[in-house]
Amino acid sequence: MVHMARNMRVPPNSASLAEAKKRTLEFFRMCCRSIPEIMEIYNLYDVVSPSQLRSAVAAEVRKNSNVTNPKVELLNDH
Repeated sequence: MVHMARNMRVPPNSASLAEAKKRTLEFFRMCCRSIPEIMEIYNLYDVVSPSQLRSAVAAEVRKNSNVTNPKVELLNDH
């Protein structure tokens, strides 16, 4: 999955808030699916558990959940 993130192109800004939320959710899911591979690559099992890492990613997405401008949505992904 990490290799998928490297090869992703940045699409144009979302046309609507619904599309922006959909894209953010897809990005979140891709991140969560990549966690086992990321943990293996960086040998993080002694530092953090996969569920803690997922929680941290979810917290970052939730932190920006009040954004209503679809052009800002891309900032939520980084």
